[in-house]
Amino acid sequence: MTDLDDDAPTTSRRLPESTRVEAFSDGVFAIAITLLVLDLHSPSGGRGQFLHELLNQWPAYVAYLAAFLNISAIWISHHDLFTRIHRVDARLICANLLLLMVSSLFPWPASVIAEAIRDGNHRDQVAATVLFAIVGLLVPLAWLLVYRCVQRSPHLLRAGEDVAFTRVASKQALVSVIVYPIAAALAFVAPVASLVAFIALPLFFIGTVFASQPPTPTPAAPLS
Repeated sequence: MTDLDDDAPTTSRRLPESTRVEAFSDGVFAIAITLLVLDLHSPSGGRGQFLHELLNQWPAYVAYLAAFLNISAIWISHHDLFTRIHRVDARLICANLLLLMVSSLFPWPASVIAEAIRDGNHRDQVAATVLFAIVGLLVPLAWLLVYRCVQRSPHLLRAGEDVAFTRVASKQALVSVIVYPIAAALAFVAPVASLVAFIALPLFFIGTVFASQPPTPTPAAPLS
């Protein structure tokens, strides 16, 4: 029996703790978010044109917000997942790396979509928005693989945790599988409306994570 045996509740070899995987993942998320700000440029106009130049960069601000919220939603869900995981195996590590790979792509379409809305024509804006939607669509697919790995290896969970939460999370991930293609199709009519969808979707997932948290117990009053 090896540490990759999915059906075994325990393993003959000790599996590595999840803390190293989570720390590495946090670093990747932090770098991806930091890269987003590189597309926010200082005004390049002459004297008296700074405000005009700043306002003209509004697509970059919207694209930055959309990408920032998407990465933040992934990070929050990732943190919530790893509060339940105590050990990792090779399958989960590989699935996690795939999730990190697609998550770290967000600075690219954010930069492309900001440039397209600022300087491109309608066709450029549609292409850039569809690119953002494709990257966004890869994220729930990677999440489904992560949750599948957890479902097949329940011994990776902390004591008292159950894989039932992964089935709920998988159903929520399917929302993105539906919304991103719709947002991509909407781009042919109104690219800015697609950006609004790219902002609203991660806010929905952030809200579901916080809504699923158990209430903090109120400390008992001291006896008089």
